[in-house]
Amino acid sequence: MQKESKAEYIERLFASIAPRYDLLNSILSFNCHKGWRRFAANHCGLQPDDRALDVCAGTLDFAIELAKVVGRNGSVTAVDFCRPMLEVGKRKLAKRGIGNVAVMEADAESLPLETDSFRAATIGFALRNVSSVEKTLAEMARVVTPGGRVVCLELAQPRGRLLRAIYGLYSNRFLPFIGSAVNGKREPYEYLPASIASFISREDLAAIMEKVGLTDIAIYDLTGGTATVHVGTKK
Repeated sequence: MQKESKAEYIERLFASIAPRYDLLNSILSFNCHKGWRRFAANHCGLQPDDRALDVCAGTLDFAIELAKVVGRNGSVTAVDFCRPMLEVGKRKLAKRGIGNVAVMEADAESLPLETDSFRAATIGFALRNVSSVEKTLAEMARVVTPGGRVVCLELAQPRGRLLRAIYGLYSNRFLPFIGSAVNGKREPYEYLPASIASFISREDLAAIMEKVGLTDIAIYDLTGGTATVHVGTKK
């Protein structure tokens, strides 16, 4: 990453694994990622016919989950700057006949969207990858209506010492091996555990959410704390 910006590095990294991203997500999370997204979507405070935004939408799994919640007459806008990931997601929408998800290629830190225009904004497994957590959350808070929610789903370090040791062994030894075997690329799956280990704490993330104007921050640990959901409400 020394010769390129973090944004350029992340875009290149995810473009390289886009075709098998979904398969590896299921394998490496033991299929838990689907339940994690459902949990997060159910904490967005969304109702049928609402408008929702998914930032760093990738292959659109989170956006599809939100689309189920808002229903056919609601709408979801999915934003990401990595075109190959979005292309995989678009094929998924077409195959499933989902018509209420609009896809937009844009930067999470400078959203080309109107202020106070969505009932909820989400981001899944991606805050570790942005250049500025604060700018990303500030933009998400900006586009949400007063009383609306910002919901962050992220991978995390388990709280318990034993589980943390087991998780560290799995993520640092086995995860890169499996990723390389399935995808033929080791670098993305070495980056993943390193990015989790170096990411800010649950409490620091909650503090940043408050700093950008969100209140009533709730933190939920999932699957032993290997994933967390942060929920904040716009004043």
